[in-house]
Amino acid sequence: MSIRTLDFAKFVGGTERERHEFATSLLDGFVKEGFVKVVNHGFSKADLDQLLAWNKDFFDLPPQQKQETANLPGPHPQRGWSSLGVEKTGTLNKPGKTNLLREHFDIGPADDAEFPNKWPDETVLPGFRPWLEEYFNKSQSISLRLMEALEIATEVPPKEFINRCHGYASELRLNHYPAISVKKLQEGNTNRIWPHTDFGIITLLVQDSQGGLEIQDKNNLGTFVPVQRQEQAELIVNIGDTLERWTNGVLKAGLHQVTIPSHLKKGAPGNILPSRYSVAFFLKASRETSVGPLDYFVLEDRPAMYDYITALAYQERRTGIVY
Repeated sequence: MSIRTLDFAKFVGGTERERHEFATSLLDGFVKEGFVKVVNHGFSKADLDQLLAWNKDFFDLPPQQKQETANLPGPHPQRGWSSLGVEKTGTLNKPGKTNLLREHFDIGPADDAEFPNKWPDETVLPGFRPWLEEYFNKSQSISLRLMEALEIATEVPPKEFINRCHGYASELRLNHYPAISVKKLQEGNTNRIWPHTDFGIITLLVQDSQGGLEIQDKNNLGTFVPVQRQEQAELIVNIGDTLERWTNGVLKAGLHQVTIPSHLKKGAPGNILPSRYSVAFFLKASRETSVGPLDYFVLEDRPAMYDYITALAYQERRTGIVY
């Protein structure tokens, strides 16, 4: 299984035929693989290189400086730095698999008064905050255009998905997976991140070239295939739980993990995997919006498969499991 690469410029500035072809290919990719790659989305290679550089700069800070932005563990939306192993993603799909070798830094919208962001002092990382706030806003815009394409492809009324995303609740996460031996991961009790799905609507992922990201093959459940960084300015886009729930299971959230890169799985156990960095933007529904199935996807022979709760309640339910 491989995931397709789509040219976003054909949707944003193309003919009606090109826009429709992009939308159809996006939906087909989500149905068959759960993931697509998108290029010509508005971020340059230099932008994404700078994003990963900011990522490294933050995690290179001394622990005491990162601690000043520490996230308070709990079911609420995450803000600030979570140290190694604090979040236990393995509890979502693999009970007992809790050893997780990752630290991350989370932000929400700049104007979020309910769950305000936590930033390092400007003197510590000059320019870090405004750069990431701008990246956040551009990612929100790109995500909404992708949802517009899905509205076309699924033939729901215009703005049906997009209007459920107002009152920004999206999140941006910087990930750092520290260096670790192949042997440690081969033992089976520790992973860079265990198989999981994302909580939101769709995710835009930027990863470095170290490898290790794997997605579940929908034609062979339980089997994972690697997803390498190929185009230098590509975004990997996947379905999250909320879109699965809205479509009543027509679209399935993409299960994925980060583990030993495929080219090293048969290598010497003493090999050391270098640090790995990635950045994920999670498009989220407005907090008071229901994440139950939309009427268009509930049929007599396909009754509602998910409960009707708010987006915030769903996030708190899921986040509460990993802390």
